[in-house]
Amino acid sequence: FLIRLSFLVIVLAPVVVSAAYLYTRAADQYHSFSAFAVRSEEAPNPLDVIGAFTQTGSTASPDAEILHDYILSQTLVQEIAQELDLQTMYNLPDGDPVFTLGQNRSVEDTLSYWERMVSAAIDTNSGVLEIEVRAFTPEDAKVVAEAIIAHSAQLIEDLSLEAREDAMRFTIQDVMKAEERLKEMRRRIRDFRTQYQIIDPEADVESQVGIVSALQGRLAEALIEFETIGSYSGNEDPRLPNIQRRIDAIRNQIAIERDAVSSQSAGGKSLSEVIGEYEELLVDLEFSQNAYTAALAAEEQARIEANRRSRYLAVHIPPTRAEDSLYPQRLLLLTVIFACALATWGILILIYYNIRDRR
Repeated sequence: FLIRLSFLVIVLAPVVVSAAYLYTRAADQYHSFSAFAVRSEEAPNPLDVIGAFTQTGSTASPDAEILHDYILSQTLVQEIAQELDLQTMYNLPDGDPVFTLGQNRSVEDTLSYWERMVSAAIDTNSGVLEIEVRAFTPEDAKVVAEAIIAHSAQLIEDLSLEAREDAMRFTIQDVMKAEERLKEMRRRIRDFRTQYQIIDPEADVESQVGIVSALQGRLAEALIEFETIGSYSGNEDPRLPNIQRRIDAIRNQIAIERDAVSSQSAGGKSLSEVIGEYEELLVDLEFSQNAYTAALAAEEQARIEANRRSRYLAVHIPPTRAEDSLYPQRLLLLTVIFACALATWGILILIYYNIRDRR
């Protein structure tokens, strides 16, 4: 008798009560299914193709795993709760305290309920993320699924933007450093010209060299004239002293022009020293310009590479709208309840017989 009574209380009673609740008070739930994946403009890695044939490892992208955790996170629940009235959506049926959210629930309770109503799964072969959202109306299920996709797309966009900024940060810093160095070299050349009152020392030297060459040409002409007149007129010719004075004046001017190259400039340095300093500045300026050009090219290449690696959410199955209620799965739940109750009853009976046989 006790065995029959225990079977009635432990097995039949829970099943009957659960069946009565499921078929009389449990509200129908509608689902919305969607599938999407994270795609990138980056060219695929050839090793991924090899992995597809050898079945080594998982081809699911880290972004899909991030989205999976994000969809079932408290952060997403709070974000969607600010847009949608989840308290009202999941408390529509009256008299169903088991499958509804309940009033004035904490964030932790809401998250636990969210994990019951929202399921996410990753296809490890394709990296496709599938989600199923349940609600008490088809419209609410679809709206919640659309909100999940919108927030997931925003998350991927933020992650992609952050990755591009990280990739560009160092190249931008290099460009800024090269630009500052180029500005500094141009400022030093400007200060050099202001200090010595010279625009281009090399041009000044070339000008003086031209003057010396012209004076040497005139000196040669005067010497030839002096020798010519002296050869046929003798040293008593009155023109010779004038020519000699002209020759001395030209030589003196040549010496002055030559001394100007090695004489002290306005800055206390010889012109040759000034030219040497100016040439060093020109070399540094050319190096700075080349470094700046190379930094700009590297920045552009990094920008192209970053844009090529940009990621986006590709939704190939938009959120569906259900026509029939598939949840709660009443027969399945009753089967599970019956199996658990039967297993519990069987264990208790075994314990009972074991204790009785030991007496």
